[in-house]
Amino acid sequence: MTLYRQRPLHFARSICLMVVWLLACGMALPLEAQAKTKTKKQVAEAQQSQMSGNPDVQQFIAGMQERHGFDANALTLLFDQQRPDNRVIKIMAPAPAQLTPNWTAYRSRFVNARRINRGVDFWNAYADPLLKAEKQFGVPAEIIVAIIGVETEYGRNMGSFSVLNALATIGFYGERRRDFFQSELEQYLLLARENQLDLANTKGSFAGAMGIPQFMPSSQRRWGVDFDADGRIDLRQSPIDAIGSVGNFLKAHGWITDQIAVIPTTAPNPLPAAFEKVDIKPGIALETYQEAGFAFRSNLRYDTPATLVSLSTPNQPTAYWLGLQNYYVITRYNRSAAYAMSVIDLAAAIREARGTQGNTPFASNLSE
Repeated sequence: MTLYRQRPLHFARSICLMVVWLLACGMALPLEAQAKTKTKKQVAEAQQSQMSGNPDVQQFIAGMQERHGFDANALTLLFDQQRPDNRVIKIMAPAPAQLTPNWTAYRSRFVNARRINRGVDFWNAYADPLLKAEKQFGVPAEIIVAIIGVETEYGRNMGSFSVLNALATIGFYGERRRDFFQSELEQYLLLARENQLDLANTKGSFAGAMGIPQFMPSSQRRWGVDFDADGRIDLRQSPIDAIGSVGNFLKAHGWITDQIAVIPTTAPNPLPAAFEKVDIKPGIALETYQEAGFAFRSNLRYDTPATLVSLSTPNQPTAYWLGLQNYYVITRYNRSAAYAMSVIDLAAAIREARGTQGNTPFASNLSE
């Protein structure tokens, strides 16, 4: 019985030794070759994920060298360290049609006690630069304060994305507006060279906007102002530069001093088909709106051009305004009716909370 039990054990041990020997002598070679192939595949995938391996990036680098004298090898090394950020791609993907816009919910994000109180504090802290900006650019202090409040809550939320990576991700891997973001990437590299920015570590929004006023690189290069006169334009650390730059931006885009931005109106019901879709730029005379049945009060000339602003909230009547030139100028900062109206409402609320005297023609209907 003892020998019988030991013989299968001995036989099994022999089989195991034979398998090990076969693997060592030849059968292991295909596995080793497979391992090497997998390693090469992993290397290839890693190289492909590096932005420098993208032909569009290589063409961009060559263009930066040719047009602006950048070192192509240095830029290649820089993009070697970058990988597309899927978070940015997802955020910037075309949004599905919003069937039930909610103006009340959108407005409450920006026109609230916290931003109003902090806006008053910001105005008090920088009253002199804001007064200077009013005189130089013709833009009311409350509008400048409100834009900074909506954009970054007075510098508290300037973004946590790498500006370089965000612009490159959208420019070379995004689903839309690649040319625009490649152009902004070009402007960012020039801006970084001019201002000694840390290329890889400067932070901003998911779309590459930077600093207290959230300027895109081209906007900072074109409209940024050294308003504190320290020899450099610093929109991240200098609220004074931010104030001057916002004022300069609005003036450059056609701000009209002392003109109202919007006129509250009651629209005819049903809304005439001709007004269901109008251009964001004012182009229809006030007289035409009046003749179509819109009710409003205004001391402006009746040939003054306006656009119809309509914002809806579920289960509530649609709110209407007639947007004038200064309304349109605010949409140059962000092409959104809800954004522009939030800026206008926040500006009026901050001015009222601060108790600043004088005529403020920038309030819409401040209904909560």
